[in-house]
Amino acid sequence: MPKILDANTIVRYLTNDDPKKSKRVEKLLNTSPDLSLRLLDMVCAEIVWVLTKFYRFNKKDVMEKMQNVIGMSCILANKERLFRSLQASTKHNIDFIDAYIAIIAEENKENVCSFDRDFDKIKSIKRLEP
Repeated sequence: MPKILDANTIVRYLTNDDPKKSKRVEKLLNTSPDLSLRLLDMVCAEIVWVLTKFYRFNKKDVMEKMQNVIGMSCILANKERLFRSLQASTKHNIDFIDAYIAIIAEENKENVCSFDRDFDKIKSIKRLEP
C-alpha cells in the first residue's frame, strides 16, 4: 500500500538539518523497490516554497534536487507535470506555483486569469486580466 509523504519528510532529507530524521527518510526512500511513496503536487509546491523562501536555498539547486526526488523509482507522482513545472519555473524565472498553473493551462489549452505579469513570460499561454 502506498504511503503519502508530507513535505517535512523531504525537507528533512534535502536539508539534513536534523541528521537522524534525514537518515530515516533516506532509508525509507531506499528501502525496497516495491515501496510506493506518493508525492502530491501540493506537497511538492510546499517543499519548493519552504526550501526557497524559508531556507533561502538557490532556486536552481532546489529545482534540481526536486527533480531527483521526483525521479526516484519509489515515488508516485504526476511526474511529467511536476518535471515540466520545475523546468518552466527555472527557465522563465517564475515561482513554481505560477509555472504549475501555466503548465496546466497549456495542457488544457486554457487562458490564465491573473494580474501577475510573470505569466507573460510563457509564450504558450495567454494571460487575461479580470
